[in-house]
Amino acid sequence: MRFDPKSKIDATDWTLLELLQEDARLTFAELGRKLKLSAPAVAERMKRLEERGTIRGYRAELNLSALGRPLHVYLRVIVQPKDYIRFKKKIQSSDEIFECHHVTGAESFILRAAITDVSALEALIQQLTVYGPTTTSVILSTTLDRRHFVPVQQRN
Repeated sequence: MRFDPKSKIDATDWTLLELLQEDARLTFAELGRKLKLSAPAVAERMKRLEERGTIRGYRAELNLSALGRPLHVYLRVIVQPKDYIRFKKKIQSSDEIFECHHVTGAESFILRAAITDVSALEALIQQLTVYGPTTTSVILSTTLDRRHFVPVQQRN
């Protein structure tokens, strides 16, 4: 994400965004203390960022392994365009799949899923192969789980 002065996101907005990425549960008062602003000023900035679509939402980050889904995988699927709508409906009805991206390249879609065990993975793969060939990658470990965005300095 590149810093664009025309976007009307100033340095204070960026600091606010950095603080929220670290902990979205901070109160307006806590954010105000860190930003040297009043709580109503923080609320107004957040409202403006939300209205412009810069902030899309606030979510709890769950540990899927602790919730009984320790097997995390990427599935790449080749789907014929005529089957896209049917495939998307299938994906939306699966509680194991929590990301679905329509992509360029050899595959049509890349999915991320959290599975209970290998037999559940096998069943999911069987369900998806109805739509086309699949390739599965089991996530062994994660080096970078979530990156926080900060403004990139403009080049002269």
